[in-house]
Amino acid sequence: MKKRDFLKSSLYAVGGLGLCSAVAASPHVTPKPVAGGGNNVLSAHQTKVNKREKALAVLDRSKPNKYVPAAFFMHFQDKLGQGAIDRHVEYFRATNMDFVKVQYEQTVPFLETIKKPEDWDKIPVYSETFFEPQLAVIEALAKALKSEALIIPTVYSPFMLAGQTVGKNVLTHARENPDAVAKGMQHITESVLNYIHGAIKRGADGFYISTQGGDVKNFGDTPLYDKLILPFDTIVSQEAGNKATVNILHICDYNSPYSQIRKFTSYPGSIINPPIRLADGSPVSTKEVQQIFDRPVMGGLDRLGILAKGNPEEIKVEVDKVFADASPNFILAADCTVPGEVPWQNLRAVIDYAHEWRTNH
Repeated sequence: MKKRDFLKSSLYAVGGLGLCSAVAASPHVTPKPVAGGGNNVLSAHQTKVNKREKALAVLDRSKPNKYVPAAFFMHFQDKLGQGAIDRHVEYFRATNMDFVKVQYEQTVPFLETIKKPEDWDKIPVYSETFFEPQLAVIEALAKALKSEALIIPTVYSPFMLAGQTVGKNVLTHARENPDAVAKGMQHITESVLNYIHGAIKRGADGFYISTQGGDVKNFGDTPLYDKLILPFDTIVSQEAGNKATVNILHICDYNSPYSQIRKFTSYPGSIINPPIRLADGSPVSTKEVQQIFDRPVMGGLDRLGILAKGNPEEIKVEVDKVFADASPNFILAADCTVPGEVPWQNLRAVIDYAHEWRTNH
């Protein structure tokens, strides 16, 4: 099936969005599909325990994970090329984090020709070749670290790439003529799929998939979210789930908070990375997120809170609070990318502390 045909059929397929997540498999039982379509979990013949196995063990929801993986993400000064490769490896080693999260640093061009909603059909579909600078980083990191840990590149949402393409007029165009804008969103989604396919070929084990547009600043819970965000996000998440071992659904509140996150339960994804709090200031409980989504949870720490401002001992006090109400199947992390000035040794101390927390408490 051609990509455009697949995309169109997928839009119809997700119209009702009656998606459900299956219980992830235990390494000791017959594997069952995890949410989002992947069935790759620990195989019975594996005996050597490494970070790949420790991260995948979180998917076994028959019991809480005793070893708690941990990871924090940071943008580096070197965005692409050998500098980015070296920095990712250095950071992975220095912090002792449990998977290799590859930052997405390649943008799509701003197109001055997109002046009105009807112009969105002119947005091009970018091939795998276009994403070569980012794919080269993924490939190099997979060659260097795949034997030790899962390789998890970031995937930005089609809405995020639409903002790069059109600029500040995205919301205006969407409200003026959503049907015309949807044609451009389809092209952008095809580009994202090309990136995902290329990343899989280069060694990605899964993806950290960011959703945006459903926050209170943009479309919130309006019909425009259902038309221009949900279908295209779902296509991306579903394709990643079909192709990859494990995918993390990142409910990103970088632009503004969400009034609620239950609407994301229909999204495919093996692990949920929720925000820390909602628009009304109420905290988001990782234990409740696992109950609502029926999937493991990653998060717990505010990227701009004590994690960014405190010393290791102060951060550990906050980690104790997080673990006291943590979901049974849990990965310690922040709600989004941590500031670049956070000392790596602080993150290492917290990650090492998390690894043994459930053993020592």
